[in-house]
Amino acid sequence: MNRHGVSDAFGLILQHDLEAMCGWAPVAYENSDCEGIHQMRVSLRRMRSALSVFSRVIAPDLLSPWSDDMRWIANALGPARDMDVFLNESISPLAGKTPFTHGEQVLRELTRTRRDQLQLQLQQTLNSQRYQNFIKEFSKWLENHGWFQWDMPARDRLKMTQSVRDFAIRTLDRRLSKTCQRGKDLASMSDEQLHELRIECKKLRYATDFFSTLFPGDKLRNFVQNLKAIQNILGLMNDVAVLPSVIDPLLEGVSDPEVLRFAGAVFGWRAKGYDDARKLFEMRWSQFMVTSPPWQHDK
Repeated sequence: MNRHGVSDAFGLILQHDLEAMCGWAPVAYENSDCEGIHQMRVSLRRMRSALSVFSRVIAPDLLSPWSDDMRWIANALGPARDMDVFLNESISPLAGKTPFTHGEQVLRELTRTRRDQLQLQLQQTLNSQRYQNFIKEFSKWLENHGWFQWDMPARDRLKMTQSVRDFAIRTLDRRLSKTCQRGKDLASMSDEQLHELRIECKKLRYATDFFSTLFPGDKLRNFVQNLKAIQNILGLMNDVAVLPSVIDPLLEGVSDPEVLRFAGAVFGWRAKGYDDARKLFEMRWSQFMVTSPPWQHDK
């Protein structure tokens, strides 16, 4: 990528993630592997993050329609993904480990029934004209470099043809600064503030991935490793924080005491994990804060 200008780098990044999303779409549609939905959503987040990163050199009005479509697709996939996470990370790890066998079975079946309903909604989304139009039109836009016009003002053309390395360093510095700012007063942060920090960490991680070939070596690997560790912990904490919004609708109208007891066991087990994760997070964050950003050695 080092030989490319900003415009070319933008196209390469988006093309890679669009191909990844389309590759996982059949898996998500058939629900043959829960990674299908997860990886589609990752690709969508990465593409939206790329649009945000490059909006400093490409007119936002050219990018926002694509971002809106990507957000719509990701939101349509989200509820099914939430059920997968709940089933695989909250119910399955407790299988056979509580005295509430009947409650476990009922809650598992309630979750699977809801997951099947959401799969139908997901398939409707992927079959929709809006989705099909997005794939067709966005692919064409990427192929034709629709963001680059030769009759554009010279200043805008210069922005798009500038060195991608210089652009990457400025971008990563900006992302890192925002992430560190979000992490101030760590001990007193609310769940909402931790969620905002998680989003900033994702943005920094994606930006680092976009430009990783520009900064090869152990320093980048160490930086990404520490960032991944923080993301994993924040992800676990967020899963626990949103657990009521997932489980409460499943229990609506349920009065069976054993089902409610098993649900309580799930909450208790995940709450203990949350407490452990929060303690570990403070240590991991301290390690991250003293990790040297690899791109700052290239200035």
